[in-house]
Amino acid sequence: MSWRSLLAASVGLLMLPGAGACPLQAVDGWRVAGEGVALAWRVHDDGPADAAPPLATPFALQVRLCPPQAELLAVDATMPAHRHGMNYRPSLQALGGGRWRVDGLLWHMPGTWALRLEVRLDGRTQVLQQRVDLQ
Repeated sequence: MSWRSLLAASVGLLMLPGAGACPLQAVDGWRVAGEGVALAWRVHDDGPADAAPPLATPFALQVRLCPPQAELLAVDATMPAHRHGMNYRPSLQALGGGRWRVDGLLWHMPGTWALRLEVRLDGRTQVLQQRVDLQ
């Protein structure tokens, strides 16, 4: 890791090749990166930024994409150990400037969930995934 990446991490920024600093600290919370694209997400409420989603209660996510011209195409979640996913399909709302709201999520049981976020940048689609353990 370069000194710029270390410095960026220490102040809450993410360095992407050719993109300069990307201000993901505005969302805080959970972060995941792919090839040339990254995002930060959090449960959309007034709780701690790194709070896990609630169990058996509908919730929304606040997402910030970096670079902001990336597009959020789909959000889903599965429980790999149980081979099933959510019972609902979330809806996506672009808020501008790389910000998105994802409504209609419901993780109905405890265990390990795999949050799957499909993004597109410059005509290339990729899937970013994050493991979330719910008690």
